[in-house]
Amino acid sequence: MSGARHGFTTRASCLIAAGVTAMLCGLLLGERDLVRAGVLAAAVPLVAALVVRRSQLRIANRRAIEPSRASAGEPVTVHLTITNRSALPTGSLMLEDRLPDRVSGRARFVLDSLRSHEARTVSYRIPGLGRGRYRVGPLRIRLTDPFHMVDLTRSFTTAAEFIVAPVVDPLGVVEPPRSYDVGENAGSHSIGVHGADDASTREYRTGDDLRKIHWRSSARTGALMVRLEERPWQGQGTVLLDTRAEAHARAALPAHLDDRDNDSLEWAVSAAASVGCNLIRAGRDVALVGDPAAHERVRFAETGRYVDHLAGVTEVRRSHLGGIGGLLRTAVRDSVVIAILGRLDGKSLETLADAHPRGWSAPALAMLLDVDTWAGRPPVEPGAGCEAAAAVLRSAGWRVTIVRCGDATPIAWRTLLGHTASARDTTLVTPR
Repeated sequence: MSGARHGFTTRASCLIAAGVTAMLCGLLLGERDLVRAGVLAAAVPLVAALVVRRSQLRIANRRAIEPSRASAGEPVTVHLTITNRSALPTGSLMLEDRLPDRVSGRARFVLDSLRSHEARTVSYRIPGLGRGRYRVGPLRIRLTDPFHMVDLTRSFTTAAEFIVAPVVDPLGVVEPPRSYDVGENAGSHSIGVHGADDASTREYRTGDDLRKIHWRSSARTGALMVRLEERPWQGQGTVLLDTRAEAHARAALPAHLDDRDNDSLEWAVSAAASVGCNLIRAGRDVALVGDPAAHERVRFAETGRYVDHLAGVTEVRRSHLGGIGGLLRTAVRDSVVIAILGRLDGKSLETLADAHPRGWSAPALAMLLDVDTWAGRPPVEPGAGCEAAAAVLRSAGWRVTIVRCGDATPIAWRTLLGHTASARDTTLVTPR
């Protein structure tokens, strides 16, 4: 607990004022009894202040947050346990806990006197918050002596943090295709046993042994291919999350229960969380590219760490995706790429098209957000906007589905993988 501040209550201030007045009147009128009464009245609050100051009153608090990791829109309950660790009883206590900046109002409580070593728990509820990392505390306690003469305010220094993770939608058992390039099959095996077939090759990378070049595959694909000596047990998936500020739009509407209907970035983050968790639960390692200036992928093997990371994702001030061109080309070669994309400019579109899959690599997948629908504008005519961008990506080897405001992530996912019939093959019409 940090420093304490003392102050007289209204009762004590009135008593001191009355005592001083009585003393002055007694001196002017020559009434000694009135002077004595005035001295007694003024002395009571002063003695109470001295006693409170010298008393070893120790108050402890413990805070618990339930749940410690909530989903966006889910309320959070904070439990405060106040303990009087001193040998003296306290007066009444007023508690005030500091709330996160996004929450209006105050968390205030009044507790009756606590006996020596008594503990009492109070709780308050924070309404559903949007995705992010939040902090509650520190706690301030205002207490009085048993005669309500002196206020004592003490502040704790400890606070607690909790995470509001993006909404993770269940996607079922539908998984993206597996890439032969990394050997995503039932197990690990060597070429010596199964032979140097095309499924045991990958594209040549700088530093590879030239003796491992597989010339038949190279002639067929038009790019140098090398044999794989061993194929790993676990597959990999790379999630590309477009976090550029200018690639997204926010609806000019009052706060909504589901932020995904108001902000295209929130839809994209939730989709990235859902897809990544689905892959991890299926036994795949997941790598995330969430910064257009990233030099390497952030890898995850646990859903908890993955959604915690996404909880802190914010939009970045980058104009295009050109800075991750090399990273994307590598990701397409050694993993299945799932991109959740916002509005695409020419440079970003060129970068994505250049990272198209080759050879036996699995097709790259993209959910392309029609951002204008989040801004309240109607979908553009076919051949313009995101429709044109989708056509460019498809011609480069990507599998693309267009997502509009109100579309559900599970439906978008199944449509992208070809498990849901659609009138135009790429457009979602089923709302959440």
